Amino acid sequence: MKSLRIIVLSILLAVTTGCAIDNRSFFSRNAAFSDAQKLVTQGKLEEGLQRLEQAAREEPENKEIRAMLMRVREQVLGKLLFEGDNFLFTGDLKQAEQSYLYILSMYPANERAKDGLEAIKMEYRHIASVESAKKMLVQNDIRGAETIVRAILQENPQQSQARELISQITSNLSRPEVTDLALESAFKKTVTMEFKDTDLKSVFEIMSRTAGINFVFDKDIRQDTKISVFVRSNTIEDILKLILTTNQLAHKVLNNNSLLIYPNTPAKLKDYQELVVRSFQVAHTDVKQMVAMVRGIVKAKDIYVNEQLNLFIMRDTLEAIRLTERLVTLNDLAEPEVMLDVAILDIARANDFLIGPNFPQSLQYSWSGAAAPVAGAALLSNFGFDGLKSFGMTSQARIDFLQSLSTGDVLANPRIRVANREKAKIHIGEKRPFFTANVQPGINSIVTSTPTFIDLGVKLDVEPRVGLNDDVTMKITLEVSSRLQDIPGPSGANAPLVGTRNAETILTLKDGETQVLAGLIDNRESRTIGGLAGLFNIPGLDRLTSNQKVNRTKNEIVLLITPRIIRNLPKRNNLENEYHFGTASEAGKLPVKIERTAAQSLALAPSGPAQSARGGLSAFAAQTEDQQDVPNPFANAASNLTPSLTMQAPTNVGLDKEFSVNVRLVGAKPTVNADVQLNYEASVLELLDGGPKSGSRTLKLGRDQTAGLATQLRFKVIAANPGTTEVSIQSAMGEDIEHGDSVDVTLPPTATINFK
Repeated sequence: MKSLRIIVLSILLAVTTGCAIDNRSFFSRNAAFSDAQKLVTQGKLEEGLQRLEQAAREEPENKEIRAMLMRVREQVLGKLLFEGDNFLFTGDLKQAEQSYLYILSMYPANERAKDGLEAIKMEYRHIASVESAKKMLVQNDIRGAETIVRAILQENPQQSQARELISQITSNLSRPEVTDLALESAFKKTVTMEFKDTDLKSVFEIMSRTAGINFVFDKDIRQDTKISVFVRSNTIEDILKLILTTNQLAHKVLNNNSLLIYPNTPAKLKDYQELVVRSFQVAHTDVKQMVAMVRGIVKAKDIYVNEQLNLFIMRDTLEAIRLTERLVTLNDLAEPEVMLDVAILDIARANDFLIGPNFPQSLQYSWSGAAAPVAGAALLSNFGFDGLKSFGMTSQARIDFLQSLSTGDVLANPRIRVANREKAKIHIGEKRPFFTANVQPGINSIVTSTPTFIDLGVKLDVEPRVGLNDDVTMKITLEVSSRLQDIPGPSGANAPLVGTRNAETILTLKDGETQVLAGLIDNRESRTIGGLAGLFNIPGLDRLTSNQKVNRTKNEIVLLITPRIIRNLPKRNNLENEYHFGTASEAGKLPVKIERTAAQSLALAPSGPAQSARGGLSAFAAQTEDQQDVPNPFANAASNLTPSLTMQAPTNVGLDKEFSVNVRLVGAKPTVNADVQLNYEASVLELLDGGPKSGSRTLKLGRDQTAGLATQLRFKVIAANPGTTEVSIQSAMGEDIEHGDSVDVTLPPTATINFK
């Protein structure tokens, strides 16, 4: 017997030891995996990834380690790519290259890292091209610099240095669009021409002899057409364009000093006008919308659309091609994107009470005979009620003082990336089925149930709209639903009773600003009181003879949302948004202009037989630069005028809107210049011309000034609240530069502007 006890004890000890070993092995964790979890929690993703890889090598079959390894790898890769893209965007190419090479060392097949390295190579090449364009700009080769910068912007429209340089080039050009058909230096000679009713052939012959230019005429040109021209000190190129435009003629450059002149008719344009074929790859916009814009604005001759490759091919003049390049660059932009960082906190509290005495509340009677002897029956028999022995009553009385408290907090922190004006949906909860009974009539009715699923939990819909000022306007719809109970239906079918809480709003947040939406509270309290009948309604005895069961539940949903702009539309200046178009009949046509002529420079030569040595010329001939000017017959009338200033400004302007103020010098002699002091409130208005924002600006007006006799100032309302402001001219100093005398200038009234 003793030996049997020893055997049994040995078996129990062995079983206990084995269970302990099994439990220890069950609860033991991989040390590398535990360290990795701690590092990931602390935000040290790369160190945590190394420990996870070590844990995966130690336990290759552990699914939990493998799942966390894959998740952390994606987080680390996303973080490294985000850092590399930021370095590339900010222009730190060396750091960006190191980041992409580090990614490829870990993930050799990563396409985004390879594309990043290619973008860095292209950026280095673009930087070198921009430097060469800057050197050409210093040498006053504006057209050559523009050609280089335009080529860079075709490859990368967001290249910051090229965008900055093209703005500088555009400000120095009379027209933004420049073609390769520009005339050479032979046409830059400055001459003075005064012809009245002269044959077209004679005018071109004098131009040819003066500047050494060859003209070839189409057979359909009428060379005996009479023209009149009065132009001094302008280039032959400008005068030629003026003559061609006013006589419905066009030209084609044959070489650096030869031109073909032909009628500007559709038939002749088809014969002589050079056409260019160019393909445009549209990256972000629908190619059909882009082609519709080009056809409507440029009036392109021939366009072929390839929807599969999202490109179109255009055949038109070089000027129209240049204009289309500008339109595609300005409109083919990626949609803004925003990252929504959402935190949803579900706070649940339950507090239950069961307090008070619980007395016997019923008697039992047995019809089959006397009831079993119980304490209650014996008690009744002591009072002489032996006939009541068949009754039974419980002999237990209980006092309850139970309280239970339960808490539950559910935190969800999803991050979702969404494009502009698209809807992002987040659902945290469950899909609960309820069944619908379908009865098929017949002798043996067949009842079938069809499940229908409904979404319960937290549903969040967000539709963002990204603004140019880095603010995000969001339409938010939040719904919180839960199943309360099941309501029975026919044929055994049940339908759930669902409680919902909804909130819908539109709010505007700055980039990185957090908004809290709270107050979706469900606060419930139920109270159940039980006691002895009769005594239950007696004041004073109700608390002693009854008990209470109180159930209190509270549930609140708190939403925190933070928008972070990933990509936004670039802010363009006025020089990029506004550029030369051409004419209504020809998009991109070169502008016709002549240089400003000095005062009293036009003179009518006296007519007479000795006026010209050539019989075909009229009384006006080409004059040289050293000829004396004839006095201006209108000089005396102009000298009696009193100069004054006028100022035009709107009366009402909206908050955060732009408006223009026009200042003009009226009635001044050609030799009068004026220095004007304009004042405004810098705390309310912002001057958008790129100069100082001090609240005052000095304007120089005059015929020989850069601004001329009139100037326009662009303002923007920066005030936060509605109000009124003034723009005034405090002083104006006029001076006659010919005689050195000061001139009085009449000031305009102050302009009052209401913003609301």
